Amino acid sequence: MEAVIVAPLLELLFGRLTSSVAGKVQTSRDFKKEMETLQNILPVIQGVIEDAEEQQMKDKKVRGWLVKLKEVAYDADDLLDEISTLPLRRQLMEVTDGDTVDPIYKLLRKLGRNPNTKELFGLRLRRIRQRTTYKVRKTTLKLATIPVHFKMSRKLKEIRENLEDLTKQMSCFQFKQCSPYKRSDTMERRETGPFVDESKVFGRDEDVEKIVEMLLSGSGPQVPVIPIVGIGGMGKTTLAQLVYNDPRVRRHFELEMWVSVNDNFNPKRIINQMLGYVTKSSHDSLQIGVLQSQLRQSLGGKRYVLVLDDVWNHDQDEWDKLINPLKGTSDGSKIILTTRSEAVAAITSASPPYRLEALSKDDCWNLFKQLAFSEGKEDEFQSLLPIGEQIVDKCKGVPLVAKTLGSLLRLKRQETEWSNVQKSELWSDNGGENRILTILRLSYNHLPSHLKPCFAYCSVFPKNYEINKEKLIHQWVAQGLIDDQESFLNMEDIGNEYFNNLLMMSFFQGIRKSDDDEVMTEFTMHDLIHDLAKSVSGKEFMTLGHDNVRSNLIEIPYPTDGFSKIRHASVVSNPSSCLIPKALCKAKKLRTLNLLSPREDSEQVLPAVVSTFKHLRVLNLSGYDTKRLHRSIGGLIYLRYLDLSYTLIETMPATICDLCNLQTLNLSNCSELRELPRGTARLIRLRHLHIDNCAKLYYMPPSIGNLCQLRTLPVFIVGGKIEDDITQLLRLSNLQGKLKITHLERVCRLYDELLDISSWMSLRNFYSLELLWGNVDEGKSASNASSRQSPRRNPLADLEVCNCFKPNHYIRKLSIKGYSGETFPDWMNMSGLENLTQVNLINCENCESLPTLGKLPVLKILNIQGMHSIINIGVEFSGEGDRSFSSLKELTIRDFPELKTWSIVDSAEAFICLDKLIITECPLLMSMPWFPRLQYLELQKCNQLIVRSASELNTLSTLVIDFFQDLFFLPKKLLQNNSCLKSLKIGCCEKLETLPHGLKSLTSLENLEIVECPSLICLPEEGMEGLCSLLSFSIENCAGLTSLPMGMKHLTALDNLTIMSCSNLVHLPDNFHCLVELRSVTIINCEKLTSLPEGMQHLKKLQILELRMCPKLTELPNWVEHLVSLRSLAISQCPNIRSLPEGLGRLSALQHLSIRDCPDLEHYCERGKGEGWGKISHVPYIYVESSALQQRQHIASTSQNP
Repeated sequence: MEAVIVAPLLELLFGRLTSSVAGKVQTSRDFKKEMETLQNILPVIQGVIEDAEEQQMKDKKVRGWLVKLKEVAYDADDLLDEISTLPLRRQLMEVTDGDTVDPIYKLLRKLGRNPNTKELFGLRLRRIRQRTTYKVRKTTLKLATIPVHFKMSRKLKEIRENLEDLTKQMSCFQFKQCSPYKRSDTMERRETGPFVDESKVFGRDEDVEKIVEMLLSGSGPQVPVIPIVGIGGMGKTTLAQLVYNDPRVRRHFELEMWVSVNDNFNPKRIINQMLGYVTKSSHDSLQIGVLQSQLRQSLGGKRYVLVLDDVWNHDQDEWDKLINPLKGTSDGSKIILTTRSEAVAAITSASPPYRLEALSKDDCWNLFKQLAFSEGKEDEFQSLLPIGEQIVDKCKGVPLVAKTLGSLLRLKRQETEWSNVQKSELWSDNGGENRILTILRLSYNHLPSHLKPCFAYCSVFPKNYEINKEKLIHQWVAQGLIDDQESFLNMEDIGNEYFNNLLMMSFFQGIRKSDDDEVMTEFTMHDLIHDLAKSVSGKEFMTLGHDNVRSNLIEIPYPTDGFSKIRHASVVSNPSSCLIPKALCKAKKLRTLNLLSPREDSEQVLPAVVSTFKHLRVLNLSGYDTKRLHRSIGGLIYLRYLDLSYTLIETMPATICDLCNLQTLNLSNCSELRELPRGTARLIRLRHLHIDNCAKLYYMPPSIGNLCQLRTLPVFIVGGKIEDDITQLLRLSNLQGKLKITHLERVCRLYDELLDISSWMSLRNFYSLELLWGNVDEGKSASNASSRQSPRRNPLADLEVCNCFKPNHYIRKLSIKGYSGETFPDWMNMSGLENLTQVNLINCENCESLPTLGKLPVLKILNIQGMHSIINIGVEFSGEGDRSFSSLKELTIRDFPELKTWSIVDSAEAFICLDKLIITECPLLMSMPWFPRLQYLELQKCNQLIVRSASELNTLSTLVIDFFQDLFFLPKKLLQNNSCLKSLKIGCCEKLETLPHGLKSLTSLENLEIVECPSLICLPEEGMEGLCSLLSFSIENCAGLTSLPMGMKHLTALDNLTIMSCSNLVHLPDNFHCLVELRSVTIINCEKLTSLPEGMQHLKKLQILELRMCPKLTELPNWVEHLVSLRSLAISQCPNIRSLPEGLGRLSALQHLSIRDCPDLEHYCERGKGEGWGKISHVPYIYVESSALQQRQHIASTSQNP
């Protein structure tokens, strides 16, 4: 039975009634009397509501009473919305009338800009300025007095009468009086945090070993399916994840694919996602037959493992559409399938399924215990341990139940609280998944009342929807679910506390971190937790179209009755269906509308939304393919949350400024947005304005400083006028989070203005701050960027401005770009930045020295680019004493054209954590310091002597040497000292003639790439003998290379060989038979290559052979029939290959044959007519294309007949 939760709504409603809402309007005596009556009735109902919510599970009449009560409460809340909106709309009218700046203020600013009057009038100007205010501020402080319409009075009377009737009915139920719940602001928190703990798994080691053993065992051409079967919450997905990430599995398979299938099985979608792992692109527009063909060709010869998670499909035909293209693609490939259904397992696999059993009592207890208690503190609660063990007994070894209840009980420390859970009647329900869901309801029943509606609200999202934490909190605020009346915190901070409490109780699972730092931002809900949210949210919440964003979007029928009571809805529709289902139009009091299927014809959706859903508080149109926003948007006067992110809108209608209740406006990633409405300052309740990544937005709307409640503004563009200059930013006293300020060159250097900036910055709690001068693009070099910057600026002016933007100690990320000062501001060399984890200094061309950053204790990422005036880097950068850059992990130094030396204090403790170093475009730098733990080194466009300096390193696993025009050889010592090297790339070294014999010391090398080294004549014979671990070898654009060394016979582990654009390569070594593990050979644009080596015929594991742009190849040798594992053969732009050998017809494993731009060969292989058709007719997938004839043939048949 669905629970009806009313207590939080009543609490918020009572708070609104007792607040100053009614006092802001002129009312009659009767109206005031009705309000007072409501204020007296609500506490009576609140006193019994907790008992009523508990009784509803046993008494349907009580539940019916609660349903009626909630409807009345919603009606009352809607009415209060109307009342509170009236003065706001009046206030907007006054803002429109007074939205000009006092002319005296304008005059004072002009005088202040004149250096001759600055000193004379400085103090007087400042005093007068403090007394000068905007007319807007005067009007916003006035309390509007507006007559209340007769219609509202009538509604209020109806609500009062309905509540009185419900109060009279209370006596029939004999409810118990309960003390009102008060939210606790404190909670015992785990020391290690919930994210790490969620990854801990107990009792599955044996299961992992068994599944891994199945994966690594041999198999024939048919891809075996390993079904893992178990009830929901047993840990099937967790087991599959453990196996998927097992190092043995990673080493064994060439390709790993994971597809979350869920309850709507769509072969086309699954195949498309699988192709994405190979091609890194989407193929949504292709038909399923073409997708099947491409998948088969892409997987040909690759040993892969595929995980199909959460499969429900019982249709054999649908399963065959997926599995047929996979048949015979590669020996040794495997499929893992997780499902709750034995029938699904029987359809998909001839082998018995792997039935996942419950955890042992000990493992279940360990899982429960590590969530129910802070680490190492269970001994402090000895009295709770026996009760906890009894609860674990009832969990029956189901991990999700143990995890959920453990998370719930960690908030409770009284024996009675634990005993109530242990003795709950819910344990006695029927078995199976319904029983699990019933048990999970225990965790919901024990939630504090303020968290229950927040959790239930999450049911508005489809299953597997990625929930952004910040967006969810803003929606909670928009819906009035956050009560800040009894807290010193603001609504967003309280919402963050709410979310973290639910997270700690395992209602959410973190899936993605932010780009700025390591904070988790994206979450999802386990499918059973989502089912729980649906079960407690009632009929107020509905997802239409399909309740799963990862499933195929289909239109499913819905009952037409009951839609009038829906308050929150998400629509997931396919392109052929109606954007807004007609049945939903009956939900006239809808508060939330998420349109989750972007459509090209979406411009007409807004008028329909506005005309139908007048009470909307949340509207999500993110991703909709529309260039303009309909002016009707202004009709949604109760709207508090509007998401237009990732749309193509260019401008916004002025009517959007009529949304007097709007709190959140999300325009992030609107790449075509050029301007905001001039009346944006009228949105007086706006708290969050997201305009990040709007590249074409060049200025701020006038008087944005009027938005005194604004808390989020990630970008501020300094303008040249009073209405959009830096003083507008300084009036936003509530900003926090992250801020990027662009075009700082426009800041006027008035004494009082600069002083105001310093004072403002000292009070702001920004975790990320970007300061930008000019049009700086981080992706370009400083020399390129400077050509686009504004005319040459005064370096002292930039320094004076930058000095004012000293952040406080909360700052974690700092970026300074396009700064023209000769020195960095003093505050960068002072204490107070101890929390900085990332610093970016980009295109500060005039700076002659770097700031002292070496003593920042938690700095992890440092990116310095475009420093054209720095000659030396020394102690001023690292600081005096030991342990410089003690936490730094990544360092990039790019575009230092004058840098000659780089030295650090002679200390073994400097850069002790540095893992990755990139040095590029430093032509005069001849040496670099020694780094004790460096793993990744990339050197580009530098002096060749720096490569010799790098020879002192001895911990590298990846080395990239690129664009060294004068490098003749690599130091032997560089390779010998780094014998653990796993990846080596040498590129664009025009004068490099040979590689050192030190190659043989690289016994761990797995990847070797040599690109664009035209002077390289040969590879060392002896150097190859040590490359026993090499898996991939690629040599490209090496015109001087005439042959490959015989020493290649030592590459016994080689899996992939690519030879490209080696125009003078005449032949390949004949000892290819030694490359016993070779699976893929690609030869492209080798003009002089006349034949393939005889030894290639012994490559029993070769699966892929591609020959392209080799004009002197005249035939495919007869011995090709010995390549028994060959799956894919591609021949392209080899015009002198005119036929195929007889033995090709005996390659039974061949699945894919591609022939392109080989005219004679195309005619030879013409389907049903060509002389050679009989040799290839057995190949299931043949692809023939000729650019000359502009034709393409797709053949997808397993028949061997022509």
